Amino acid sequence: QGINYYREHVRPTVRMHYHIQDGGQVVNVVPDYSRLWMRVRDTKRTGMLPVYERVKAMAEGAAILANVDYKVSLISGIYEVLVNREGGKVMQQNLELLGPIDYTDEEIAFGKKIQEVTGKKQVGMDSKIKPLEATKDHPGGGSTDVGDVSWNVANINLGVTTAPKDTPWHSWAVVACGGMSIGHKGMIYASKAMSMTMADLFENPDLVEKVKTEYKERKGDEVYEAMVPEGPPPVNAKGN
Repeated sequence: QGINYYREHVRPTVRMHYHIQDGGQVVNVVPDYSRLWMRVRDTKRTGMLPVYERVKAMAEGAAILANVDYKVSLISGIYEVLVNREGGKVMQQNLELLGPIDYTDEEIAFGKKIQEVTGKKQVGMDSKIKPLEATKDHPGGGSTDVGDVSWNVANINLGVTTAPKDTPWHSWAVVACGGMSIGHKGMIYASKAMSMTMADLFENPDLVEKVKTEYKERKGDEVYEAMVPEGPPPVNAKGN
């Protein structure tokens, strides 16, 4: 309950997800053991950390209230992605050189069927090359350990079409597209864009210096410290 009441006191970009993995066996007996899986997210690590500390304090408070022992085990923790626009410009040029992905009539029909059964407008595939967008202070959701990499070395990202427009992610619909030619074409396309970008960087030291300079400026004086503690992860068993 404390977590849910806390939702009104965090920034709109904060996300708090939880799942009760073990809550006892019967409804009229207080369990001798329970376990909750909690995930706290924000667009920036500096915004997430105080929320994480507050959630830990809630766990402590609940344990005191119930007069029970408790333990918090950190399973994973990641940084946000450190953007590099100089590298992004090189990637953008190569995406525009490659042009949009071509789809067969069968692939377009498959995409529209996916949209139909998932309640989306049947517009088929969207393979247009989008312009390089301005960097947002608070980008859309999503978590990736590439963020940790980007705080240790300059990182260039791209997004490609691997499913029909507006397909719900984390769903069977995306999996279905990934297992056939729509997904395959997207991955081959991405590999071409990445290869072309790396070739440009290898052949142009000035571009590499621009990428490195931006990386250093964005990182500033912050020292990377992995959030995950040393040693093996906690054993997912009762009492751990």
